[in-house]
Amino acid sequence: MRFVLFMALILLAGCTSHEAEPAPTPSASSTSALPEAEGPAGNLASAGKDADWDTFVLPCEDKTKEPTIQQVVTADITGDGIADALVVRACDNSTVEVFDGSSPARRPWRIDQPLLSSPTAELRRPWVTGLEVASREIIIKANGHAIDDHGTCRKDRLTFAFTLVGTDFTQLRLENDPAGKCLPAG
Repeated sequence: MRFVLFMALILLAGCTSHEAEPAPTPSASSTSALPEAEGPAGNLASAGKDADWDTFVLPCEDKTKEPTIQQVVTADITGDGIADALVVRACDNSTVEVFDGSSPARRPWRIDQPLLSSPTAELRRPWVTGLEVASREIIIKANGHAIDDHGTCRKDRLTFAFTLVGTDFTQLRLENDPAGKCLPAG
């Protein structure tokens, strides 16, 4: 009996598989870096604020200027339970572009037209100073011009409110608080 146990141990000890490879250790050269807007899950919601947004927002009308990202807020705007990205982009004025959080991070889907890009909003030449989402309502605070003001400085504190209806944004309200003096732009 001892002989059988002894032979079994010898056989087991000699039966190591040569096919099994040790687990590779990660190194800088063996890992592939994800693009800046790509998150581990591959969707936009996973990239969130860390995405390289200046490659996805619309270009400035003045082709000599590059868009500047002022702020990024993530919140569920579409109601699908996935965080969407609201990106404040500035050239001479600010706009807010909303990207669907379930879209691929390498090619995010813009929802409707940028907020603050309507002819009425553009007349005010808004410069966003704050952005928040409350119960799927987008609230944008901005310094802007009065509609009839063609001056060089923004003197109105504006609050815009938008909501998504279907696939289009609807402006709910615009509040104006004239400051009577020049307000900062940037």
